[in-house]
Amino acid sequence: MIALVFSYEVTRDTAEFERVYGMDGEWAGFFGQGRGYIGTELLRDVEAPGRYLVIDRWESADAYNAFVAAHREEYMARVDASRFHYDSELRFGTFETARD
Repeated sequence: MIALVFSYEVTRDTAEFERVYGMDGEWAGFFGQGRGYIGTELLRDVEAPGRYLVIDRWESADAYNAFVAAHREEYMARVDASRFHYDSELRFGTFETARD
């Protein structure tokens, strides 16, 4: 399992941001078409209003990469259309489950 982790700063309409990026949001609906998509988690910082973490989980990097490759045009259009929902975005990285 992999998790793509992003941090967002939102000073405008946080309800709209949550609608688009939440676990039942527009991005999750789009990713839900993909084989290997597990789900999205949206976390709101209790100490810093307007700061969020988004965690998208996939069965594997191959599953995620195959989805993005197959839907590249729509993916990029969604990226462009979503930019007005936040002030800044930082991708922390892609993480995998640690095994002992």
